[in-house]
Amino acid sequence: MAIKHPLLFVQVFPQVVYVSYSSRKWKKPERKCDMTKVMLIDDDVPVVEYLLKFIPWEQLDMSVCAAAYSAEEAKELFYSMQPDILITDIGLPDGNGIKLARHFRVTSPGLRVVFLTCHEDFQFLKEALSIEADDYIVKDELSPDKMVESIRKAQARIHSAQTELERIAYKSDVERNKDILTQQFFDELLHSADPRNALIQGKRLGIEWNQPCFSVVLCHLDLGRLFEIYDRKHLELVRYAAYNIASELAAGTNVMPILARDTRLWIIANTADAETARRELGDYLAGLRTKLDEFLKIDCYFTVDDSAGPLSNLKAMINGIKEELTLQYYDTGWVVHTGSCQQREYQAGDTAFGDDIEEYAEKWITALCEFNRSLVHIYIGTIEKLVQEQRLKPIRAQDLVIRLLQQAAYKLGQQIEEPLQQDIRQTIRIGEAFRMVRWFTDRLLSQTRSAYEDKYISNPDLRMINAYIFEQIQKTITSIDIARHLHLNPSYFSRYFKKMAGLNFTDHVHLLKMEEAKRLLAQNNETAENVAYMLGYSDRAYFSKVFKKYTGTSPSEFKLKLKNNETERRQ
Repeated sequence: MAIKHPLLFVQVFPQVVYVSYSSRKWKKPERKCDMTKVMLIDDDVPVVEYLLKFIPWEQLDMSVCAAAYSAEEAKELFYSMQPDILITDIGLPDGNGIKLARHFRVTSPGLRVVFLTCHEDFQFLKEALSIEADDYIVKDELSPDKMVESIRKAQARIHSAQTELERIAYKSDVERNKDILTQQFFDELLHSADPRNALIQGKRLGIEWNQPCFSVVLCHLDLGRLFEIYDRKHLELVRYAAYNIASELAAGTNVMPILARDTRLWIIANTADAETARRELGDYLAGLRTKLDEFLKIDCYFTVDDSAGPLSNLKAMINGIKEELTLQYYDTGWVVHTGSCQQREYQAGDTAFGDDIEEYAEKWITALCEFNRSLVHIYIGTIEKLVQEQRLKPIRAQDLVIRLLQQAAYKLGQQIEEPLQQDIRQTIRIGEAFRMVRWFTDRLLSQTRSAYEDKYISNPDLRMINAYIFEQIQKTITSIDIARHLHLNPSYFSRYFKKMAGLNFTDHVHLLKMEEAKRLLAQNNETAENVAYMLGYSDRAYFSKVFKKYTGTSPSEFKLKLKNNETERRQ
């Protein structure tokens, strides 16, 4: 018997409309907007009915937003309902509940999970713990009290995570109003005929700018990295959290952060001289970048005018920084100083994109339609490299990114929201824009079909590492890169990886790349030069050497063997 008292349902609730086994349709109840949303997945209909009727959902400030009876049905419902908590059977007729939960976590990392199972299994328990499930309940032991305890624990974790972000972003109404007034003061300061008059208003807000020299910095939050971690609806909350971190770090210094009108921050240093400004800003910006990564896990870029001019020059400095934003699209550093870099040259004109970009864009779309996630990442990485080499004007590069997302959404029957297109227009680095492409296509693939399901890799850590390698496959990837991505010490990561995988990280990367190289070389018109380029190898000779080391044959011999096999097959 799946549950302790399956017949009690009918005895206690004879008036309830029965959910038929054939139609398996369930009407969701009305829900208050602030309730925690719960989704139920179990092919055993009495279990679903038991949970629906014996758990006091409304008293718990929860609502069952969807009920599914198979993995396939669950995938259809999950992305439209966006539940906060998932209660799922592990043994579904068309899938594994643990794999299903891991699949949903790709686009909903904050999802809490409670697993149900017919019998206790150590391997299942171990897998459930590996994805930080909130509970693992054997159905023979299922009771309303036990389930309430489990979902309360899940709900508490949701509130705890949200509270932590809100704690960092929190300010009282008085403080928030002061921030708005500070924004208004800054706007008036920039547009005033005599900025000194605006300083009077600033003093009422506690802004004492009495030193003769002003320096300006614009802090830009990397939207691509931000979307990888946070839901877009939390964008404003993250911005305030970043601002609060910047404000706390500025306490006791001559530096002051001010909220910009978008996702950026202005940082003003008021010092006695230029040397003091450069020293204080250097320390402050390094500290801010570290804190944003530590607490919010996001990257940022700084555009600096540290000329330390008088107040009357402030507006010119601001305008200079805004102009600089259009000139640093292909820079890779996290700090750019206005006027200190060489003049950047972009491709002239607004002609069509090059044939090579169009060729790989078509290949990318084909891989997307085939749900081949590894090739999707290879081709999008190649397009990014080509855009960097051709140095398209930023607006043209953004046009390309938007077009790629529109094509991807259309092919997979989805849509790209207008706010996302506006976000792409806000990007100031090519890497930032293409991170948004990868984030969006990963979300599309996950919503449409479970992609990148490596049946031979059960270790979730190795899956995560491989996913990062495929995202960066067009580059040279080192253990230091992945350690930094995972926020681990490089030495510790190298030891851990070798113990986990049985080989060192460099060999693992080459092996993965050579498997993809074989798939690419199997395509009729693909050359070794192109494959080397797509996989981040500097030249064909080095690529051929690596290919032979890990496959036992050269790229040309491999293609010849494929050709001979095809000829024999046709005979």
